[in-house]
Amino acid sequence: MIIDNGDGSLGLCTGTLINPRTVIFAAHCVNTRAASDYGAASGGTPIGFGFSNYNIPGIIEWYFDGDGQYKTNTDLAFYNVNAVAYNEISTEPGNGFLYGDVAIASLDAPAQDIPTWAMLFSPLPAAGGGADGTGYHVTITGYGNNGTGATGSNGGIDYRRRVAENMLGALASIDDFESFLFGGASGLPQNLYWIDFDDPRRGTGAADPRDFNAWRDNPTPNEGITASGDSGGPLILDNTFARELVIGVLSGGYTRFFNGAPANGYGTASFYQPLYLYWDWIAANNPYRYVSNIAGNRNWNDGTNWVTNVDPNYFIIGPDGQLVNGVPTTPGEGPNGTEGKFGEACFEGPVAGNFSECYDFATDTYTAGIRPIGTDGTQDSAATAAAATLTGGASDNAATASFIDRIAPTAQAEGEAVAALPAATIANGLPGATGFVPNNSDGDPANGVLPRYFDVTLSAAGTTTLNTAVTIDRFTLAGLNAGLNITSTGSLTSLMDVTQVIGTLHVDGALTTPRDFFIMAGGLSGSGTINAPYTTSMAGVITPGTATSTGTLTFNGNLILASGTTYLVNLNGTTSDRIVVNATEQVDGIANLGGALALSVTSALRANQTYTILTAEGGISGGFAAPESISAILSPTLTYTDTAVQLSIEAGNYTDVVSASNPIAYAYAQLLDANRSQAPRYDGFYGPLDLQDAPTILGALNGLAPAIETTAQTLGIVTTDATSTFIRNRLISLDPANLGGTLARYGQPVQVAALSLSPMGGNAVRSDMAAPMMLQEGALPETMSGFVSGGYLTGDGASMSGIGGRDNYDGWYIGAGIEASIGDNALIGFAGNFTDTDGTASFPGQSARGEAFQGTLYGKLKMGGATLDAQATAGALSTRTTRTVAFLGQPYTLRAEDTALIVGGEIGVGFDLGLDNFEITPRIAGRATYIGFGSALEEGGPMALNYQREAYESYQARAGVTFASRSEKIRPFVTATYVHELNDRPSAVSANLVGGIGNGVAFALNGQDKNWAEVSGGLTLKAGAVDLSVSADTTISREDLSAQTYRGSITFRF
Repeated sequence: MIIDNGDGSLGLCTGTLINPRTVIFAAHCVNTRAASDYGAASGGTPIGFGFSNYNIPGIIEWYFDGDGQYKTNTDLAFYNVNAVAYNEISTEPGNGFLYGDVAIASLDAPAQDIPTWAMLFSPLPAAGGGADGTGYHVTITGYGNNGTGATGSNGGIDYRRRVAENMLGALASIDDFESFLFGGASGLPQNLYWIDFDDPRRGTGAADPRDFNAWRDNPTPNEGITASGDSGGPLILDNTFARELVIGVLSGGYTRFFNGAPANGYGTASFYQPLYLYWDWIAANNPYRYVSNIAGNRNWNDGTNWVTNVDPNYFIIGPDGQLVNGVPTTPGEGPNGTEGKFGEACFEGPVAGNFSECYDFATDTYTAGIRPIGTDGTQDSAATAAAATLTGGASDNAATASFIDRIAPTAQAEGEAVAALPAATIANGLPGATGFVPNNSDGDPANGVLPRYFDVTLSAAGTTTLNTAVTIDRFTLAGLNAGLNITSTGSLTSLMDVTQVIGTLHVDGALTTPRDFFIMAGGLSGSGTINAPYTTSMAGVITPGTATSTGTLTFNGNLILASGTTYLVNLNGTTSDRIVVNATEQVDGIANLGGALALSVTSALRANQTYTILTAEGGISGGFAAPESISAILSPTLTYTDTAVQLSIEAGNYTDVVSASNPIAYAYAQLLDANRSQAPRYDGFYGPLDLQDAPTILGALNGLAPAIETTAQTLGIVTTDATSTFIRNRLISLDPANLGGTLARYGQPVQVAALSLSPMGGNAVRSDMAAPMMLQEGALPETMSGFVSGGYLTGDGASMSGIGGRDNYDGWYIGAGIEASIGDNALIGFAGNFTDTDGTASFPGQSARGEAFQGTLYGKLKMGGATLDAQATAGALSTRTTRTVAFLGQPYTLRAEDTALIVGGEIGVGFDLGLDNFEITPRIAGRATYIGFGSALEEGGPMALNYQREAYESYQARAGVTFASRSEKIRPFVTATYVHELNDRPSAVSANLVGGIGNGVAFALNGQDKNWAEVSGGLTLKAGAVDLSVSADTTISREDLSAQTYRGSITFRF
């Protein structure tokens, strides 16, 4: 400690750093002035502390340098003091340094790199005596005068720190010591810690005869004592517990006991103020507070958010003798502390002719006898002799009580009563205080207001929100569920380092430290600014913005991301998170990268986007581990430049994700790969699908199966088949020689057209029994006949390959025709019809509708027992398909239309082999059908398809036989036909995305039967002028298409 006295002289003492802002030392070093008179910043007496082992450079800078005068210089470890407090009882008359000799100095800047010392606030337990003393080994240190035990302190003060060892001699008072030694008390009963200076030559002829072993023990290898300039220095208990503890501050000592003896040579003694007597004064005047949050979410400026903690350098001895971080449960006794004495005061050695007498203060035992100094001896004898048996007083022994300071002692203070501890407050420094806001204050020392500095730890669960400017000495985040939210209007300045052990730190404002920001674990987020020379993350998670929104987090200083770090990058459309590293006056703004990238994406992410996720003004070294794929399709890649890191999103192939063994999904995969360059055009398709995993992609593509394409083809086939079958059966029933001018009405065509069809999917037998055929005689010329017809169609067909189940259909038709005979053996006719069919695919949500207009020219020629029949059909088929799909949760309805040309024809030859009452007619025929399916463009969603349907061409060979009765009353009949398909129908439909590029892909349709049978049967009952008839047609052993037609009729003759 250096004081500029202003008269060209410097005051010198020694102190101990007990936290980054606080030095404890002796009151007598400063109590000649009012405490408020110190501190150059407030216009008072300059005072400072140097912590180097050699302080001359720091003193010169502090004392002489114009710009640096009276200023802290951390490089030289020299700190200016802005406030002083000392125990006022040290100024009581007759005192000065004999009791209450404790002072505190506050540094104007935190001494972060200087080790601090723990203090013991409990008295040491009484120790046994004997030649080895108390057994408590101690270390002493200071910057005072130097020399040797033989020469005394004649080396002068050179501002170097020196260290020595000793054994703690006693816990006793000046009264105790002087009463034993001189036979009288000085009125100073307060306990002190004592050491003496033992000559290591003890027991030899070279031993100093003035070493009378004032406090009985033996010399240590590096024995030392204190001298002028060491005042305020620590007494360090160094091997009793697992850590070193300061137990006292040096007040003074006996410079010599004999005339002519060197000052502070062998045989002298020093005493220290025990800290336990003044611990509560120390706690109250210590400007430093260690505080933490109380569980819950509150604002930083809410006083109920905070509680003071036990200073980590405060220790007591627990009930089992263990060392405990804590404070006593009662106030310090101060000058009234007289209990718990131990140690032996002695007068031994050659100066007494090997006569030794000692007093053990622990056992209150006086011992006298002839023995060599420092031994137990065999001639010791316990006695209860008075101290007066020693000859003479202090003056007679040429001993004077000289002290380690130029200040003369004054009178003793009066005693104080011991009271219970008061309630904890921020002012008294006791742990558990609340109702304050941690924000550094330099106080107003000139007016007696001491500084207050804070070391803040957030460890309890809850978030503390800071929306104002706050400065503290140190900040630590150390709770798993603890968090600090610095809003855009908030700023936290930590004058020492910032440490994030764990927890969450969100910075939208500013976090500033002139030292380093170290992240061990936990999360750092926000769009604010970190001002630190170095920010180092070991295993932290850094997220600019929030976990779900993008932001830019700025680091003014160097950034180091170790291998355990995770940089969580939000990608949202065209924006992303970004870390910005800027240079400052102190550092270059370099980013040393390591760790992993974790990507958080939204539905707006698209392939081929590029983001700049980090920039560093001073350059980049290292790199992140390769990031994992975002989805089954999208993969991120990193590009490093000198000053930036860019992340690009690349798309893989769908065909690498979907197996060819899944034909529908694989076909879509091919389409998606082929049209990747046009992905923005189909954003609703690619965008969400690109973000999915493989199972989801497979399910989504299968859900788009164009299964209705098989249904549309089926409707075309059944429409043309129904017309052909109707005309074929009509020709069989007509006799060119007997048209009769009749008009036949099959069913009720007008009513049929108006009916609502039954639900699709069932093959229930439908009948038009209630709509009989009626013959109106004479309505037409005798060489002509005519008809009108109507009926129902129903059935099912094979579904699209890979789908399963059956497509179902039903529908209705109406038609009309007219025939004319050409002689007795031939006729010709023409019929027209309209067919309306509806189909449902086996795949849910898909349906089709077909509407066909067909005209048929037909004829029949009888040649003896043979019959030649023919028909030719032309028309148009309009199909409308609907696919209702749920694509990744988004519903779409896709519709398409197509109009196809219908052309068909059949020619057959039959032979009547029957008898008079029974007809047997074999028949062979050939049939051709063409349906000119073409392009159909869907609309209604980004996955709409452009179908290129192949034309349907069928060439059939048919052979069958009809059995019929010629009875006048009951006429049953049955026709069985074998059909062989000679051509292959389209096996697939080609499709591309609407507006897509390339040739599209093929979606497999259903299979095809080559051979099957068709059976028709019926019964006519003649009753006078009315004929009642029923009939049915069906396919047999046909898997690709199962068709049924059901008819009923009533005929009236006129």
